[in-house]
Amino acid sequence: MNGLKSFWGDQNFANVSNGIIDGLAFGIIAIPLIQKAAASANLAPELLNSWLVTVYVGGGLISIFMALYYKLPIAGAWSIPGAFALAQVMGNFTFNETVGGFFTAGVIVFLLGITGTIKQLVKRIPTQVMMAMVAGTLFGWASKLIGAFQTAPVISFVGLLGYVVCKRFLKKIPAVVGTMVFTLVAAAVMGKLNYTGLDFGVATPVLVLPSFNAAACISIGIPLALLVVCAENMQAIGVQIAIGKKPPVNGMTIISGIGGLIAPFFGGHNCNIAGPMTAWAGSEDCGPVDKRYVAAVWDGIVFAITGIFAPLTMSVLGMLPTEATTVIIGLTLVSMIIGGLEDSFGSGKFKFGSFASFAVAMSGIVVLQIGSAFWALVVGTAISLLLEKKDYDEMKSPLD
Repeated sequence: MNGLKSFWGDQNFANVSNGIIDGLAFGIIAIPLIQKAAASANLAPELLNSWLVTVYVGGGLISIFMALYYKLPIAGAWSIPGAFALAQVMGNFTFNETVGGFFTAGVIVFLLGITGTIKQLVKRIPTQVMMAMVAGTLFGWASKLIGAFQTAPVISFVGLLGYVVCKRFLKKIPAVVGTMVFTLVAAAVMGKLNYTGLDFGVATPVLVLPSFNAAACISIGIPLALLVVCAENMQAIGVQIAIGKKPPVNGMTIISGIGGLIAPFFGGHNCNIAGPMTAWAGSEDCGPVDKRYVAAVWDGIVFAITGIFAPLTMSVLGMLPTEATTVIIGLTLVSMIIGGLEDSFGSGKFKFGSFASFAVAMSGIVVLQIGSAFWALVVGTAISLLLEKKDYDEMKSPLD
């Protein structure tokens, strides 16, 4: 109630505008990522719509609740690396079994939060190995944009130009938004837009009952849970520490677990604290520190609306040539991959384990129906234990 009472009075141009742009930019950019994961399993349109509306509305509600409750810039969404890890293995299971893996991830995250054991977990798996797995998982998808430059060079180069213009001169506009606008204009000028009509429909949730398959629970549940806790939540926790606030570590984990328990019943892979969106809401561009929570609230509102009208966004994106979508996705992942590599190799510690994790994740290998994200963590951690015992002895938790 305290957050609700102060919300309207704490609004200013900086926190409102940045919150709206945050939710809109990530909302639009991220939809093709779930589309790719869904396509790997040949999901029916109604299941894709249900997946989208569930994670977008759920993530938006997490933003609104957490920001108002703690009066901190904490944003919710869903895990982008998680969606790509899923795309590697979803084709091996029925969607109900996949949903069982989603639910398993939610149980793990919830238990870590409710028991307070998240800190112990973080101390067991090196952050470097985890982020190398993230970078490796995303690298294979991002590398596809090279092929787009070969098959559709003009549209691809124009999209890259839009990225550079925003990155260099219009820094308050997300670079990938520039890519999206430039590719749309280029495709229109070249007569390559697919005018099949815009879908102004509303996405509706569909009840999906989980079915539990051991391989799916291991291959999907464990990597997804670790990504939520060690990648998304850790970044969001770091943002709070950086702005001089004490992060509610267990609370952030519990709410991510609750999101992971509810979303699967409507086909969603997780609703959780979002690292990159929290970083935006907590940035200096959002004004005074104590009022930045307003940006997270508006982010949540817009993010939820984006999911509700997902069919419209998908139909707009569907007008673009395939290569344009590939370029958009590839450039979206660039900063995440760079960040993952910096976190993995920048410290000079756990180098062998990180490299093994990166290589295994990038390979896309599937063993015993268990995807490469899981094996990357196992192999990377094992190699670090064998070869980098000194780094383990000196390892500090991000929460210390």
